[in-house]
Amino acid sequence: MLLSLSLSSQVQLALVQSSDQSSKSANLINDSGLDMELQAASRFLSHASLGWDIEDIKWVADNGIEDWLDQQMSLPSSNYAGPTIDVIEYLYDACISNLGVEECRMRFNVNRTMFRYVWWNNIVNGSDRLRQRVALALSEILVLSDESALVNFPHGVAHYFDILMEGALGNYEELLLDITLNPSMGFYLSHINNPRSNEELNIHPDENYAREIMQLFTIGLYELNEDGSRKLDSEGIWIDSYDNNDIKELAKVFTGLSGSKWADVSNQRPVEFGRNFARYSLLDPMKMYQEWHEDGPKIIVGDKLIQDSDGMRELEEAIAHLARHENTAPFISKQLIQKLVKSNPSPEYVQRVARIFKDNGSAQYGDMKAVVKAIFMDQEAMECYWYGDPDNGMLKSPVNRMTQMLIALKAESANGTYWNPALIFNGFMDQHPMSSPTVFNFYRPDYVPNSDFAYQQLVGPEFQILNSSTSSNYINYMLLALMGDYLNGRYGIRLPHLINEYSLIPYISDQEAFKAELTDPLWMDLAYSPSDLLDYLDILLVNGMLDETTKESIVESIQPDSLLDAPDKSYYALFMIMIHPDFLILK
Repeated sequence: MLLSLSLSSQVQLALVQSSDQSSKSANLINDSGLDMELQAASRFLSHASLGWDIEDIKWVADNGIEDWLDQQMSLPSSNYAGPTIDVIEYLYDACISNLGVEECRMRFNVNRTMFRYVWWNNIVNGSDRLRQRVALALSEILVLSDESALVNFPHGVAHYFDILMEGALGNYEELLLDITLNPSMGFYLSHINNPRSNEELNIHPDENYAREIMQLFTIGLYELNEDGSRKLDSEGIWIDSYDNNDIKELAKVFTGLSGSKWADVSNQRPVEFGRNFARYSLLDPMKMYQEWHEDGPKIIVGDKLIQDSDGMRELEEAIAHLARHENTAPFISKQLIQKLVKSNPSPEYVQRVARIFKDNGSAQYGDMKAVVKAIFMDQEAMECYWYGDPDNGMLKSPVNRMTQMLIALKAESANGTYWNPALIFNGFMDQHPMSSPTVFNFYRPDYVPNSDFAYQQLVGPEFQILNSSTSSNYINYMLLALMGDYLNGRYGIRLPHLINEYSLIPYISDQEAFKAELTDPLWMDLAYSPSDLLDYLDILLVNGMLDETTKESIVESIQPDSLLDAPDKSYYALFMIMIHPDFLILK
């Protein structure tokens, strides 16, 4: 029987009220007391990565936060597009082998799960944890989604994510240009095959991308101070940062773009403007077709004149102008802080990061390495004082909770991969990377969950996808994922394996080789010492902040006279941690 519980009220209360931390975790594994350096390292990693294990915590505690950041910044990026194509080919070969050519031609379906296999595998097995964390944050700002016709073009979505991975520690202005020229983005926000005006035929440039690049990717709706607060006019009213004419003028800049290569490499005809986007290579940037580009001067936001005989130079000039607009640094800096550290950063925190965004100390604008360092090494991210501040903290998204658990407890399969179609996960949680319902992401940065938040002038973006359905779904998903084997054995039922939903991988005959299990040996061994087990999970998953009463309650439930066998005790303790507000709310 599945649980029917709601976490909504519990986690909302946990965010706006700080629990008593005076008697936290009396012991760690060695009975010598909780190591404050391990706590600090665990908390830092909860900001800077999508998952870590006990070895990572010890490394940061021994070597320091800045050394970890520098080491991570030196790592090459994981790849997504190439491996996604490899997955498609692997599954197609398996389909032919198991079903035959004719049957496979009718049944083989290229879809979003083929990107998801690569995404989850890279997250669980990749070493570039910092880059992955920042890229995921960027994917929720510079949104492209396979909740569109891109659902059947996973290699295009994967290539877009490669661009975010590169830009995560690159330069923001260059990232803006790269996503603008990406053909999948061109399709998603409809500026691929965007023609010049033709008054006789009543054809005008599509305004969609012009609107979204200003509203969501650069300057936002309202004029901002450097600390992210909104400027006011003489009557105390927020000041619009652009108007409809600015959109129309900017839309002219984004005319004339289309694919640069055919998807079919055997097609020897010259590449042409105006074909269906699927006929173009989604792995190569769009190019400018000058004859389809709007001629003449354009006056874009900020009364900036854009006029050049070369359409691509016009586009690059417009992108540079938007990237360096006075709003962009605080607008993007604040959102990155919200997605990486806390939902309600102080104006001073935003301003400190925005100034680094504008100048990294070497007169470089938009240096993402410097911005990322500024975010994670700021006093507001690191100092213990902020633990107890009622404005501090954020609700972890379902994806962040899942990745943290998988990496911490060392998810592995027999063949060394971690493939997860995440179809049940997505359905239960209303979230999966690159599957946002709209260009506005799963949740808005200024979302206010209820009157308690409103009264304290707080926002809680991730709460937008927390409701009675998703909160009970989360508990049920964790119950099935962590206690499914116990329930199957005790009640003779057959519940799905949700550590990675391997049974939903199609076409292959050796599904069991893809079945992932949590393999951390210390976690399993500590089942025989409940107090040490809880201390271990506390430092590993809750940064040493687990409520003492909760810890004692869980310890009591898995004492030697418990009905659970030793392995089940480890899973039960993990389950109780995964659904507790002290885990769900990152303080």
